[in-house]
Amino acid sequence: MTMNERAGRWLFASIAGLLVTCVLLLIWASFYQTQRRLDLSELALQRTQQLLHIRLDGFFHELAEDLREEAAAVDQGDSAVIFGRWFPLLDTHWPILAIRLADENGNEIAVVREDSTYRVMRTTEGSKDGPPILMRYATDGTRAVVAGPWLRETDHDPREQLWFSKALEETQGEPSWTLRVRDSSAVPVLQISHLIRDRTKDAPYRIIEFSVDLTRSPWMDTRSASLLQAGILIMDDEANTLVDLNASTDPGMAMAVDKALASWKETKTHTTFTVEGDSRSYRCLVSAYPLHGQALNTGVVLDLAPLGVWLRPERIALYVAAAMLALLILLLIWAWNRKRSSDNRIRKQAKRNRSQELKLAKALGEREVLNREVHHRVKNNLQVVSSLLNLQAMRLDEGPVKNEFLRGKRRIDTIALVHHKLYGLADMRNVDLSLFFNDLVKALADMYQPQSRTVSYEIGTTGIKADQDTAIELGIILCELVANTYQHAFPYATGGHVEIKVQSVEGDLYRLAVKDNGKGISDGEHQGTGKLGLEIVEALCEQLDGSFHMSMQEGVLFEVLFRMQHEVNGNSTADLDA
Repeated sequence: MTMNERAGRWLFASIAGLLVTCVLLLIWASFYQTQRRLDLSELALQRTQQLLHIRLDGFFHELAEDLREEAAAVDQGDSAVIFGRWFPLLDTHWPILAIRLADENGNEIAVVREDSTYRVMRTTEGSKDGPPILMRYATDGTRAVVAGPWLRETDHDPREQLWFSKALEETQGEPSWTLRVRDSSAVPVLQISHLIRDRTKDAPYRIIEFSVDLTRSPWMDTRSASLLQAGILIMDDEANTLVDLNASTDPGMAMAVDKALASWKETKTHTTFTVEGDSRSYRCLVSAYPLHGQALNTGVVLDLAPLGVWLRPERIALYVAAAMLALLILLLIWAWNRKRSSDNRIRKQAKRNRSQELKLAKALGEREVLNREVHHRVKNNLQVVSSLLNLQAMRLDEGPVKNEFLRGKRRIDTIALVHHKLYGLADMRNVDLSLFFNDLVKALADMYQPQSRTVSYEIGTTGIKADQDTAIELGIILCELVANTYQHAFPYATGGHVEIKVQSVEGDLYRLAVKDNGKGISDGEHQGTGKLGLEIVEALCEQLDGSFHMSMQEGVLFEVLFRMQHEVNGNSTADLDA
């Protein structure tokens, strides 16, 4: 398995793991929807409870302020208080059912709202001398007497009432609340009473009281959007209901409110609980609401079905995420199948490529062996020619002819040396000129002993490599120039230095420079028979599509400009074309 295949498998495995994680998260989110629904119902219950408590606070504060205002006005006469203040107050404050004013001697005056009249009752000294006197007054603007006076059938003493004693127990000057439960069929009534202390020390104290029906208060209007879908309960610790409000006509909500009241009466819990009604679930929450002198409880019942609207965006998001995840899984399966097919094709192609590479490597190896064999045979043939020339020169007398034979023999030896050093290299397609030139110059130094013994040399090729044809021609040029340097540049045993450099000029143009610090060349010395014979160098330069230049700079500088194909991935373009 290749690195790419392993990387691909790891990538697909990572994506598959991520998709599995997403699936698990979606499953968890779908199960969490139920808990989320309960959490939302909890928030809705708390919010509704807060709104209900705010409304109760406003209602009770308003009643307390009205009671204090009436307490401040009780010094007026009874008729002025009843006709001037209490009748108008009852006309405008529908939740107030009755107003009473009593003193410590048992005297009381009370105004009670009836269906279409106001009933006024006067009690003297706790009915000591007889029952209270009753009269009815019209509720219209005339305030005319409708009936009476007549005596009440039973005696009445206000000092025996709970609201009276609660007001007496109050020490902070605040109104006190009590709950009056008359019978099982009647709705309990809240009573707020306030102690009035006269500035005169010996004057009797008085207590004023309002009887209140919470269901008549506009503060309890459930048509508000915040309370529209909720069932509202207000009750005491014994589950006596003061308010049972339900703006909805849904019978399921009414049934749920009744069940919630019965369940709370048994458990008295102040935590959220659930009741079932009409095949639906309802969440309920009962909280304590303390009044000054009376403990109340407020209950809220919510239908869970409308809460689904709140969760609809989340459900839609889950459905969309599930659809997209399913699409991604299908795409992953499709991509995996395509990748497997592609991997199979790649493996088959790689197998064919390896087979072709083996065949090509074998062919290149055979070609390399053949090239080495050719160079070896060329070297051997040149050595044979060199031997024949040497035998021929031995038969000649000393003189110019023999010298020319020997000079030709040396040039042939030089060419044989080039071929010998070339096929000894490891890579013949990309000849390292630094290594090749070093071998050649070292062999030439051995060849031209003792002239070369005191001559040093330095080679710099800047890592340039050449194909074997160019390397052969450059090798012959270098041998010719260095041989002539060893022969003619240093006639004295004072030593010298030869510097050889190969540099890239631009594009495919290169420069070979051979510089010595010898005696130099006089005019015309490089021309004529038996001289340096630089015409060979010029001819080879023309084969390299280049030129040859010579100058005197504290010695002699030979400069060869030649062209060579650029290297591509370690091979010249000429090799690639071949």
